[in-house]
Amino acid sequence: MLSKRIVFMGSSEFSLVALRRLINKGFNVVAVYSRAPKPTGRHYKIQTTVVHEYAEQHDIEVMTPETLKTDEALEQFKRLNADITVVASYGLIIPQSFLDSSLFINIHASLLPRWRGASPVQSAIWAGDTETGVSIMKMDAGLDTGDVLAMKSWPILPHTTSGQLTNDLASLGAYMIENALLDLPNLLTNAKPQSDENSCYAPKISKQMMEIDCKKNCIEVLRQIKALSPSPCAWMEIDGVRVKIIDAKLADKMRQSPNHLRIQCKDGMLEIIEVQPAGKGRMSGDDFARGRRQKTKS
Repeated sequence: MLSKRIVFMGSSEFSLVALRRLINKGFNVVAVYSRAPKPTGRHYKIQTTVVHEYAEQHDIEVMTPETLKTDEALEQFKRLNADITVVASYGLIIPQSFLDSSLFINIHASLLPRWRGASPVQSAIWAGDTETGVSIMKMDAGLDTGDVLAMKSWPILPHTTSGQLTNDLASLGAYMIENALLDLPNLLTNAKPQSDENSCYAPKISKQMMEIDCKKNCIEVLRQIKALSPSPCAWMEIDGVRVKIIDAKLADKMRQSPNHLRIQCKDGMLEIIEVQPAGKGRMSGDDFARGRRQKTKS
């Protein structure tokens, strides 16, 4: 299996962990596909993905098409003669013509069929799931609907953020794809079709989803904060300033103090642990609260 020609498609830190493991374990990765470079930041500097940078460091050919839905993109892919294409958090829709040209295997960060879609990690935390995991799936034309080759679960603890959970699942997924490729004929023979009956959808995170609604219960707001931390972050306006809420916890009713930053929800209060006001760096909720008091006094 190590001699099989593998094309890797991915764009994020989650993807990078899997690519790094495949290369370090001696798999024959002949090319990498990643999202096209784009201008970012205040000065619009062109930024390549971490996967792109890593592949170039290892002298692996990198493809960055804006879309795969062209004849040119298909011919370019066919010239690679890929036996297997591994996909992990790539970001582009893969047409049927590509799926017909290679065996496509996907690393998906959920226990399929739960949380098909773009935000499985965030959705699991937001919904209050106590566990999630990684599914290794044979891709088809549907949205994360292909037959499952392997699956492992992972706990979600009350304090878990999407950043922490993504890191954990990235390591788990990298381990699982290595073992799946080594045992691929057996896994393909015993692949399990998904049931649509128990499926649910994880939408792309929109700007509207990021704003905190304090009319909701504390647990709902806390899950939102954890699900969107450390990026893109839930936010709210405090004294006319947009403030990203990076971390919070249920407030201790017995421990009232003006030194702590708290927000009132429908059924209680949350204590804000870490924030990032617009145009400023991260700071503790306590430091932000002290700054507010000083402005009030002056």
